[in-house]
Amino acid sequence: MLSLKRLSNLIKYGFGDEARQKKQADKKAAKQARFESENWVQDAETARRRYASYEDYVEHQASKLYKVIGRLQENMDEEFEEFKARFQSVPALADARSVLCLGARLGTEVKALHALGHFAVGIDLNPGADNAYVLPGDFHAIVFPDGSVDAIYSNAIDHAFDLQKLIGEVRRLLRPGGLFLIEIEVGFGEGHTPGSFESLHWRDSDAFIEKIRAIGEFEIIEIQDLGQTRRNRRKQILFRKPG
Repeated sequence: MLSLKRLSNLIKYGFGDEARQKKQADKKAAKQARFESENWVQDAETARRRYASYEDYVEHQASKLYKVIGRLQENMDEEFEEFKARFQSVPALADARSVLCLGARLGTEVKALHALGHFAVGIDLNPGADNAYVLPGDFHAIVFPDGSVDAIYSNAIDHAFDLQKLIGEVRRLLRPGGLFLIEIEVGFGEGHTPGSFESLHWRDSDAFIEKIRAIGEFEIIEIQDLGQTRRNRRKQILFRKPG
């Protein structure tokens, strides 16, 4: 049975490739209009969503799950295989016994790491009810002790409120020689427009990668251009904490 939203889209756009392209163009235009009209603070390198308070930020980010949970559940099997393939494309990750996933939502990336033999757990501001793979937690203030994990993974850097604080937590948690693996979209100067829940974005992805490296005093081991993934153009970057 069609949902009201799906039925409305069919009435508005019709069927076929032309209808799909029109819908995508309208969504892109709406995202761009929101980005230009919403309360974003921009400098030469980044754009940050302005929040009234940190509590306002937390409430906004925690509400995202209810907006995307249907899509996450629908695509879970396919995304599981995609995560496995991308993790397997990073040979250095195979030696990481423990992996912490930041901003993991339902934990599909955690399940993929389990399938590859890693001890892994995720944290998220709102992991949903009865989530065996992801713990409630704020990646700006993580409860685990210093030097306690071999690797950290995140595709949610664009949801950071304070990049310095987040990267500081990553560096604190990693053992000497530990790995920090991230996936990021290309920047808004490279054709990507932030959506309704990103709190941080960057003009140029290469400059942003260098910014992360400098904050964490990491080594850059590898940068992979993932091309057009499910929704956006992405890069995968592997950093190492010096040891």
